[in-house]
Amino acid sequence: MFVHQSQLRHLLTPDKYCSDQQHRIEAERLFLPAWHFVGTLADLARHGDFLTLDLADRPVLVRNIHGQIHAFLNVCAHRHCLLTSKPQGSDPDFRCQYHGWEYTSEGRTARIPDAPAFRPFDRENAQLHKYRVALCGEAVFVSLAEEGPSLADYLGPNYELWATSFAPPFRQAVKWSNDFPCNWKIPVEISLESYHIPCIHPETFGDFPDEEDCEHELNEKYTTFRTPDGEDWLRSLGYLGVRLLGSTPTHQYVHHHTHPNLLFSSMDMYRLALSTVPTSPTTCRQMCWLYTLRGAKPGILPALISRLMRRFVAKEAKQILLEDMSIFADVQRGMKSSVRRGVLGTREERVYVFQKFVADACSHGESEPREDAGQGGSHASDTAINGRSAAGNGSSVDACAETCSDACANGGSLRNS
Repeated sequence: MFVHQSQLRHLLTPDKYCSDQQHRIEAERLFLPAWHFVGTLADLARHGDFLTLDLADRPVLVRNIHGQIHAFLNVCAHRHCLLTSKPQGSDPDFRCQYHGWEYTSEGRTARIPDAPAFRPFDRENAQLHKYRVALCGEAVFVSLAEEGPSLADYLGPNYELWATSFAPPFRQAVKWSNDFPCNWKIPVEISLESYHIPCIHPETFGDFPDEEDCEHELNEKYTTFRTPDGEDWLRSLGYLGVRLLGSTPTHQYVHHHTHPNLLFSSMDMYRLALSTVPTSPTTCRQMCWLYTLRGAKPGILPALISRLMRRFVAKEAKQILLEDMSIFADVQRGMKSSVRRGVLGTREERVYVFQKFVADACSHGESEPREDAGQGGSHASDTAINGRSAAGNGSSVDACAETCSDACANGGSLRNS
């Protein structure tokens, strides 16, 4: 059952999906303190393998240096050029593309062409800026903050699930990266609700699950959705494959969201992780990693089953992602022009918790101005982002927001049954 039993207020107004100021605030308050899933050990398997990406408007370089994973600001200490602009590659020499300065795993200079020209050498200034790196199974995480919670504390109760999901008996099947013409919150929000399924996924999913088959866990740091998986003939065949590979099916679909932007879904046959990062106020990049069950049994039959499962799951996952992508640009266009705040239903309560996380992190506790009567109405849940009354007197909190806030603060699992 859903936690809330009445509609919820859309806490983020449309301008929060278009604003330059909001983009800067989110980079500072949401993305700088976070741990970011940037790749897997399969992406960085050998010495010299590297990948680059932008996080919170900062270019980041992640490298395998003699078997250890390191992350740096992708900017040379010499003349501030990007060390490399390639999204991924392999080069045993850790050097800048501009003048060939080479660096150690600690970011200090290793070799400088025509080094005598730089005497006396400013060693403390001529080094790269390093970031914290942590592994969870085969998943590689980077934090831009010099201090903060450990990765285990950040992922909380989902840490062990990450550690076991991106490691044998699962193996990386495919990796995708897509750029979207929309604010980063739009792809995140679509994954947090099943309400769009009949319109966007009529062939792949069909209809949304009944409320009694849905379990929502709401927490200020994360939310989780669980539902039984379908039992059609194709799923039954997949479960047979799971058994033949030596695993016991749970027949359950689970979807986790660690705030702000880390998404993880699992079924018996696969694990899928998505990380969505802003590239501007109205554009974003989504990175996806799909791991499929390989199994531990040797032999030709298990190998064949594993290969067929990998192809089937990859095709289905990509189709679902493509269906989601089809609506992103139109949602962004609507956000740019909308004069209404928006409304959330009970099936969208995970969106509500996510929006509350963003609103709380990006505000200073002030109440938003009241909307015009013709646009806001007098619904009891039409309160300010931080729970104060729409009139700004700080005395009225709608019951839904209060219930959600109290439960999230206690870190509990909320279920109505």
